[in-house]
Amino acid sequence: MEIRPINLTISPEREKIKASSSSFLDELSKFIHWVNQEQQKAEAIKDAVLKGADIPLHQMVVEFEKASIALNLLIQVRNKLVEAFQELNRMQV
Repeated sequence: MEIRPINLTISPEREKIKASSSSFLDELSKFIHWVNQEQQKAEAIKDAVLKGADIPLHQMVVEFEKASIALNLLIQVRNKLVEAFQELNRMQV
């Protein structure tokens, strides 16, 4: 059985992540855009079903749930941001 030492070098994937890191505001903006897209997809499926398109019921329900979960996650992120801002305002200098 061959015993190999632990590799302590940083993998190229990690270096790539560090090089392409973006700000929190950029990530938040991407997340909000993604949530909006999920909401629009659910709305488009609803409109298609109302117009008589042959879309399976389970697909419609899955899209609605994805949109709902995404929106609930966005609300929780917003709540945490507001809570953090309020905590910072309460800090004494």
